[in-house]
Amino acid sequence: MSLLTTGNTAKLYCLNWLEKYLTDHPAPIRILDLGCGEGLNFVKLLQKYAARVSYTGIEPDEKNCQLARENLRGLPATVIKSYGYKLSDKLSGEYDFVVSFSVLEHVFRRLAYLKTVKEYLAPAGYFLINYDAGHFVAGRERLKNMVGPFLALFGLEKYYQSFVKEEDFCEFIDLVGLKIIDQKFFNTKLKGVAKIISPANSEEFTGKWFNYELWLNSLDIEYVDALASIFETRNFIIRHKNK
Repeated sequence: MSLLTTGNTAKLYCLNWLEKYLTDHPAPIRILDLGCGEGLNFVKLLQKYAARVSYTGIEPDEKNCQLARENLRGLPATVIKSYGYKLSDKLSGEYDFVVSFSVLEHVFRRLAYLKTVKEYLAPAGYFLINYDAGHFVAGRERLKNMVGPFLALFGLEKYYQSFVKEEDFCEFIDLVGLKIIDQKFFNTKLKGVAKIISPANSEEFTGKWFNYELWLNSLDIEYVDALASIFETRNFIIRHKNK
């Protein structure tokens, strides 16, 4: 077993989905990661498909940019310091995949962010996104949840985080001219168990955990925001409306 990531089933689902696309389509692809953090999510995929994948990561935090450049050194990757909007002077062309992993809950200007996705997504491309509710079910995050939105009003967007309401997200997706083609929920409380599993057993645990959550998605469970404390991550695959 060689998983593309461990510790987060939502990210693993997206990376597996992307890898299947690469298996089925031999042409080179471009990936735009809007909020790449330290760049760790794509290290294994880029190592495996370096000849066919070009990756651009966008990250507003300077320290994370430096770490991402180090983690992606020697791979076909570029990291740009910026928020995930107003990128016309930094990017050119279209991307076959735009990805956003555990970022939207930290984005203050969400509509502008999703308009950026629409702008750079190739006509036949895919937008892979998941967002997390874990910050909003843990008591230790309560102060940040209150202070972050206030500071963002004064331009300090790096501290922002707020719960993503499903209704708002779907409305924004429709408004910018995109459509949802796949939706799932991931990251049950087993995500906490993943943190105490030894590195030697991490891949085996994640594989079993991942299959369990895929099985949960096959049941007649209808996700609503009230379930965010059980399924901490929402996951979507999205395309242009005309596709």
